[in-house]
Amino acid sequence: MSGIRAISKSLCYLLVSLFAVSSLLSGCGGKTPAGSDKGKTDTAYTVTDFQGTKVTFSKKPMRIIAQSMTFDTLLLGIVPPERLVACNILCQKEDSSFVVEETKDIPVKLTMFNYIPTDLALKLKPDVIVLPNTAKPEMIHTFRDLGFPVVICKSINSIQDVRDNMTLLGKALQEEAAAAKAIAEMDRQLEEIHHVLEAKKKPWPVGMLVSQMTSYGGKGSIFDVLCTEAHVNNGIAHVGLHSGEKLTKELVIKADPDFFMVSAPQKTDNYKSEEFKKEFLSDPAYKGLRALNNIVEIPNKYLYTNSQNCVYAIKGIANYAYGNIFDLKEEKLIKGY
Repeated sequence: MSGIRAISKSLCYLLVSLFAVSSLLSGCGGKTPAGSDKGKTDTAYTVTDFQGTKVTFSKKPMRIIAQSMTFDTLLLGIVPPERLVACNILCQKEDSSFVVEETKDIPVKLTMFNYIPTDLALKLKPDVIVLPNTAKPEMIHTFRDLGFPVVICKSINSIQDVRDNMTLLGKALQEEAAAAKAIAEMDRQLEEIHHVLEAKKKPWPVGMLVSQMTSYGGKGSIFDVLCTEAHVNNGIAHVGLHSGEKLTKELVIKADPDFFMVSAPQKTDNYKSEEFKKEFLSDPAYKGLRALNNIVEIPNKYLYTNSQNCVYAIKGIANYAYGNIFDLKEEKLIKGY
């Protein structure tokens, strides 16, 4: 009997020793040897943003914040609203936004158009911050120094820029299929637009944008692209101005547009656009211009859009130039989910 007890005792010691060794090998409190794949997360990945910076993610981003309504709209074409922890306040303006419904329940609204407060980012703890390449360098550096993954996208001046940004964001958010689907729908509608408007031969009517942003809308801008796609001769580019160059009274007269494009009345006019519009159109310098007899009021979301929903802006501008040739009743956010 004493022999059996001795064997049992030895067996217990052996089992305890084996358990201890097994615990060490399994990494319970231990470190994985350098160069080993064990211990690495399967979800970690890296993307290269527009500026060539490699951005590493430890997991798929579920808490996203962007600087402007443009990128909120791009993001909402790829991911559902619950993945955005904030959005720009303009997203809730019906005259300016294609994402009013999608953003109504996003709790935090950003009131600045080119800045995300550092204290807000620290409070919201986003998994990724999306900024354009025009963002202030010090803001980008601050967020990266704080450890936030920051993806820089290209400021949008063409439809290809929309495609490129959606593709980049699709990779960053691990939603490549959704991004591709949204792009495909945008391209499908572009083809539809081309088919309908191909019979509109030049010279196209000249449309002149009346905007408080007097340096907006020239060659190299998304607005010029939208006009071209709508088979409208953009009066600002028509007189040789490039994006960023100021439109003067002399150049408005030189353009001699067929119609003026003005912002449609807004529910809230915080920037006194109606006052600006009246002052512009009543200027004695423009007396006799034919466009004064053809003033079309267009929602801001068509005049200033630079997202995947630019196809609706093209259709809208074409409708104002040629009559209601496109049905916009089914207008909605283009998305891939």
